Amino acid sequence: MIERVQRKFLRHAAFKSNIFCPPHDYTPIQLLFSLESLADRRHSANLTFLSNLLSSKIDSPESLSRVSFNVPSRRTRSSVPFNIPFSSSNYYLNSPITRLMRIANSDPSFSL
Repeated sequence: MIERVQRKFLRHAAFKSNIFCPPHDYTPIQLLFSLESLADRRHSANLTFLSNLLSSKIDSPESLSRVSFNVPSRRTRSSVPFNIPFSSSNYYLNSPITRLMRIANSDPSFSL
């Protein structure tokens, strides 16, 4: 729903600015107005929240206790900072803290 609002805004901005844009491709308008896509904004907001949670800028001991760090028993080449336990359901895999850890593990620019 939010993405639909953003697409309508970009279409209106292109019309007002007399910019031709192919149907259903709003990338040129996003680049012109320096707007990030909603997926990119969600990604950066998730990483910012996790970073603030770990640096105690957000005081939530309950949320912090759900973050599980990856502590290998011996030196390995794996550099993922968080341990995501196996789950047979998507419900747990898409829970907020697990999603944050998964995003941080997949982003090479994230550091503790």
